[in-house]
Amino acid sequence: MLNTPLHYHDPEDFAAFDPFASVNTDLFGSPGSSFNVQKPIRYFVSSLFAACTKQRDRVRDAPFIGLSRNKRYTYSGEPLDQFDLDVLLHCTAAAGSSRRRGTWIEHTTLIKSLGKRNEASTRQRICDSLARLQECTIGIEGHGYRYMTRLVNRALLDEDACASLVEINSDFAGAIRLRRGLDLMLNERRSLGADGLSKWLHGVLWILPAGFSSDFATLCELSGMSHMNACDFEKQCREALDLLAENSMITQYDVRQGGRLLVEGRGNTAHAKVCGFLSLVHDSDREKRTAECD
Repeated sequence: MLNTPLHYHDPEDFAAFDPFASVNTDLFGSPGSSFNVQKPIRYFVSSLFAACTKQRDRVRDAPFIGLSRNKRYTYSGEPLDQFDLDVLLHCTAAAGSSRRRGTWIEHTTLIKSLGKRNEASTRQRICDSLARLQECTIGIEGHGYRYMTRLVNRALLDEDACASLVEINSDFAGAIRLRRGLDLMLNERRSLGADGLSKWLHGVLWILPAGFSSDFATLCELSGMSHMNACDFEKQCREALDLLAENSMITQYDVRQGGRLLVEGRGNTAHAKVCGFLSLVHDSDREKRTAECD
């Protein structure tokens, strides 16, 4: 059980206490930054990289669920999942701070970094993932404007050489590099294996390292698992949190009366000062979904 209450903040005000925030504010709510500086919260606390993918049908301007009340997020391309995020993050780490137009990625090295077996099916999966990432376009719409960005600008896929030349989009790379602990994050994600929901929750805790509070319905929507029955999702979510706790990636979690989940992160770390209060549904909807599990 949690002994002390966490201090919660509205994620919409994330820029107010993010490490790279400053005094001035632009139209994206990213103080002191140009319009193309992205917030990692858009990628990790949203349904863009779903905890699982049921189908790969290509879409155009399909909305994905995020926390912003003032912006609408869309993507075009094939749906993405946590494996795609793993590939993208490892390519970003491999590129480092280099300003070269592209980084040569050996697929065998990437497969080893992901903790996978070097099999033909895995090599094909890597190529398919890089193709999805390169083709995906993200739209961010606000009050009278629309901004388009990508995850990967270009990718040359050489299946015979089992390697690729990958140019990570500078918007995404810049957002990731502004946060610390990428190497630790990648190592911990690898230890979670193929558990997509555990990885998605781990990503939330990378953004909100001291922990968060949420109802299960909100987590279901944000993780891209709205196709699941409410009771089945809660069971899977508890199992994912148990896995995080076993690996010391969270301190503990608790489900309070009314079904609200409280997750306590590693609050003793130097940068774990940010907590989140996540909610997408009205109280009436929450009561209805909770009743379905009773």
